[in-house]
Parts: sequence; C-alpha cells; structure tokens
Amino acid sequence: MRSASILIVGDEILKGEIPDENGPYFMGQLGAAGVPAVRQIVVPDSVEAIVEELARLRALSDAVVISGGLGPTHDDVTRPAVARTLGVPLERHAEAEARIRGFYGDRVTEAELSMAEMPRGAALVNGVTTGTFGFAVAGIYALPGVPFLFRDLIDALTREFQAEPLHTEELRSERREGELAPVLASAQGEAADVAIGSYPVCDENGCWHVRIVLRGSDPERVIAVAEEIRPRV
Repeated sequence: MRSASILIVGDEILKGEIPDENGPYFMGQLGAAGVPAVRQIVVPDSVEAIVEELARLRALSDAVVISGGLGPTHDDVTRPAVARTLGVPLERHAEAEARIRGFYGDRVTEAELSMAEMPRGAALVNGVTTGTFGFAVAGIYALPGVPFLFRDLIDALTREFQAEPLHTEELRSERREGELAPVLASAQGEAADVAIGSYPVCDENGCWHVRIVLRGSDPERVIAVAEEIRPRV
C-alpha cells in the first residue's frame, strides 16, 4: 500500500454539529504504518458529492477509506455512491443480511436490512472487538462513521495498510519562521528525497518556537540532512 486518503461523509461534520474524530485517528494509524496520507476530504450526505470526490481520490491514492453514510436512513447514501462510482449495481450481501438479522432478530426492519445492500463484488470488513462491519471493493473501504466502530474496523485493517515506515528527525529553533524560510527552502531544494516541514508552536508560557520535522524512507539520509541544517537554524 503506497498511499491512502479518507473521505468523511456527513452534513453534521460540515455544519460543526459534531467534531470529526475519524480523520485524525486514521491519519495517525497511517503514519504509524508508514503509509503516506494523500488527502482528507469532508463531503455532505449527497450521492453526487461522494461520487465526485471519490473519483478524484481514487486517482490520487492506492486506497480510499470512507467514513459514514452506511446507516439505514434516507441520508445514508455511501453505498449507492460507491456503486455508481464503480459502475456496478447494489446487491443484497448474504452474509451481511444474516448478520443484521442475527443482531435484530424478529424486530428487524426493511430499513435495517437495506444496510446489507452493497456494490457488486464487495467483501465484508469485520471489526476486531465489535460485531460491526463495513465493506471493501476495488480499493475502497466503506466504514461506519460512529467513532468507536470506525476505530475498531481501522484496527482490523492495519495489516493491509503497511509500508516501509518513514524515519523522522526533529529540530527546534527559537528563530522566527520567516527567518528560517530561506534556509529551509534551500535545504529542501538540495534534498528532494527528504520532506522538510516547519511548524510554529506557542508553549504554555506564551513563548514561540519552531518545530522543524524531517521525514524520509532512508534513516541515514534523514539524519544527515538534519545534521547539515542544524547549525543554520
């Protein structure tokens, strides 16, 4: 897995009614697995919006994780959006239907059974500790948006999101970021294989400093670049 993106679906996120927890968790897991994150996008509960952004993210990433839109109500439109993106029909997934019927028993409704409708060719993704499930098809992983369920499924997928971990070196500078800009730009121009980022930080005493973070796949190279720019920053 060389890269991944996350598409967060939900009017409630865009309106600020609830904070997004799934994007940061997913990005943290990607970082730990050494997989570069390409994009994090939030879209409303709209088939058209999901299709548009999903097509773009699939062109940019090896895998796209979708958070949300898998419930039983009218505004849960991730399943038909994925099917439209792939040009395949929705079909009743037998195992998913059995799981739903087993959970709800005689109380199951047609709306709840609609959660077993999945794009043709989809396979279930199962949680580690809960009975929840999502689905995977053609490099798309559609997962529920409820944070504890999302985290459970992402933990189950960790083995699929593995790459060579990036090595990181961090420097601290008391200089202003504007003073550091030409130094870092020059260093980046000379070391295209090492990503160099700068991040202003204000500590609890109101004092500012700049974190300079270097990342790359070759530890010796990252360390060498860090040592080269250390006296300049």
